[in-house]
Amino acid sequence: MTTIDSSSDYFVDQYRDYERQNSPRKLDHYLDVIDSHWAGGQAELLDIGCGLGSFLDRTHHRHPTWGLHGSDINRQGVEATQARVPRATVTLSSADTRSHPASTFDVVTAWDVVEHVESIDGVADSIDSMLKPRGLFFFVVPVYDGVLGKVVERLDKDPTHVHKRGRDFWLDWAAGHFEVVDWHGIFRYLVAGRGYIHIHTRRFRRQGSAVLAVCRKAVR
Repeated sequence: MTTIDSSSDYFVDQYRDYERQNSPRKLDHYLDVIDSHWAGGQAELLDIGCGLGSFLDRTHHRHPTWGLHGSDINRQGVEATQARVPRATVTLSSADTRSHPASTFDVVTAWDVVEHVESIDGVADSIDSMLKPRGLFFFVVPVYDGVLGKVVERLDKDPTHVHKRGRDFWLDWAAGHFEVVDWHGIFRYLVAGRGYIHIHTRRFRRQGSAVLAVCRKAVR
């Protein structure tokens, strides 16, 4: 299990540009993907690794009636998210812990989270348990293959990235636990003084510096 982090230094040390890296353009892309696959109307959504709450805040404004939930191992993140989205239920928990009852959520998201967790099979088991039948799991991970692989690795200064793998590794992992419905690539980069580049692509999905995968709870 990943250790709970009670410090307030993580976001300052590793993601001091957190708001720029979570631009409205990027978050709207995530929500567009969710909306294109979730056709059930009302939903209960859990954002694992909710950070400082930017995604849940954006989701709240687009889907004001959805049930919103978040979890993070960092106490500062939990407190910031709860203050930012008061109607959300936010808990201090690691991604590889079943922090909610079985069959609770229609949608589970993990944006740049799974690569931080040592027990990725534990993550998958937890998410599978918490998803309702045919529920959806969306995740983004950085990838270290393709033409930009070496560049991504060189620019990655986050010591908590314990899995630096290629896209096929992550797609195989997902397929071992869920039904992989779709996936695409993302080119992204924080340009000093000029904002955050976030371009999603299907045509060049094997060259992007990250991937976004859409998974469905498997029928057993």
